[in-house]
Amino acid sequence: MEWRFGAHTLSFEEPDLVKVTFRGQMDIQEQQASYACVEEIRARQETLYLLGDLRLSTGFSPQARRSMGENPHPVQYKAMAFFGASFTMRTIFNMLGRAQLLMGRKTASTAFTDTEQEAREWLAQQRAHDANPS
Repeated sequence: MEWRFGAHTLSFEEPDLVKVTFRGQMDIQEQQASYACVEEIRARQETLYLLGDLRLSTGFSPQARRSMGENPHPVQYKAMAFFGASFTMRTIFNMLGRAQLLMGRKTASTAFTDTEQEAREWLAQQRAHDANPS
């Protein structure tokens, strides 16, 4: 399944992977629509992992960043892996994660990799660890 939000795409890969391809800047309408879509997926699949393609991303509008920060119930992924992120995008995502921590919200394990294959391998390791947390 694949959905479009402006220039961005979101897809679900069985059994538990949400892949988001960011292209350009995500505005508040796109951010809120993608959030609603993931919540629909979550209704059918409780545990989700996120794979984010940031190669063409330029960030989030100020309104979208504010909305993400103010949301008392952000989407909870078991782990998130992003690939192709510029230094700026890594900084933005790290700042969003730190803001969540400062507000006392749980955050997912996160990795930044150069390639999609590396990101998928890291998520597979996280999935295996979550299945056998010994």
